[in-house]
Amino acid sequence: MVKHLKSLGWYPHVFTTEPKYREEKEDAWMTELAGNDFDVTVVKALNQKKTRKFGIGDLGLRMIPYLLPAIIKAAKKEKPDFILYPVPPWYILLIAPRIKRKTGIPYGIDFIDPWFVGEIPKNANLKKRISQKIARRFEKKAVVKADIIYSVSEGINKNLKERYNLAENKPLLAIPYGVEPSDFNLKINKISNEKVVFRYIGAVWNEAYPVLEPILKSLSEIEKEIPLKIEFYGTSYAGEGLSKPQTTRWIERFAMQNYMTENPLRVPYKKAVELTLSADIILLFGGMQPYYAASKLMGLIASGKPFIAFLHNDSFPAKFLKQLNYKYIVTYSQEKLPETKFDELKAKIIDLINQKESFVKFDLSNPLNQKHTALGMTKEFVKPIENLLTKFTKNI
Repeated sequence: MVKHLKSLGWYPHVFTTEPKYREEKEDAWMTELAGNDFDVTVVKALNQKKTRKFGIGDLGLRMIPYLLPAIIKAAKKEKPDFILYPVPPWYILLIAPRIKRKTGIPYGIDFIDPWFVGEIPKNANLKKRISQKIARRFEKKAVVKADIIYSVSEGINKNLKERYNLAENKPLLAIPYGVEPSDFNLKINKISNEKVVFRYIGAVWNEAYPVLEPILKSLSEIEKEIPLKIEFYGTSYAGEGLSKPQTTRWIERFAMQNYMTENPLRVPYKKAVELTLSADIILLFGGMQPYYAASKLMGLIASGKPFIAFLHNDSFPAKFLKQLNYKYIVTYSQEKLPETKFDELKAKIIDLINQKESFVKFDLSNPLNQKHTALGMTKEFVKPIENLLTKFTKNI
């Protein structure tokens, strides 16, 4: 967004923390891609090596002691028109109502992922229970006090509205992740391989387990006839030294040890783009939640790479790909579970393997795709802010 805000009449001030306080690898390319049309304040955070001894690793919690005074100081000096809190890390929402109370500046929340949805699982550990109770107690105040709510899907907004009985006039907007098409202009030397290379780059989480099983079962059966190489990257949300493999049970159950590997540690964005462009086929799947938005969807469309999509029928990615008449998609629902789609899924994968060399890339000039570029997404973000400020000015 910061790459495009200036062209739309906005000048952002970004608050972040030093790379040494983060647990993922630093990605200098992302900073380069963001450009220079913004101010930045770099704050400290509590050292994770010390806080993890007490079970605290969340970046939001570790930033709060430094982030809160930094934002208040800058807000009083610069008097910005609006503050946006992209979450996760969700714990920064604890300070949002307080900053608004002290400065009077309206704010919005961008729910890239929901903070709390559903009941606390019976088998949840103590840490999980505590974090969910905090979410239940403090999310409501942050949401109710917010002037605008953004999220990556309508499902998240629907849950928030029902859970907190939000006012009808509160703007709740679903804006899925956009893509910067030029990010995929990297020149890649593709290594010739006798095997068909399938890759998945992204997290594997509990709600996705029922979806992943028929995918890997299908691939294991196909591999008996067609040599495959399957690679999973960045499957864990945990940082270096803490990430654990997520697919071991299926690798063992379907005897895939000779042709499937998993690297659970998150990869930098540039590496993810390179892995995408050098693969034969990409895997795209969601979970059992209809609000799943798939941050990688538009990137796959921009990449021009063939991909197989296995998604909840009511999710944004499924609806969007159907609008584009995408051929290689299989959908499921709570009524028609992923396991019932095994035969259809297997057939689609085989068809895509056979047609991968003649795969027709998406037309990025299509208005549907243009809407979900980074520029298109940023335009959608600023519209409600401008409307809010216009109403505020009229009231004055």
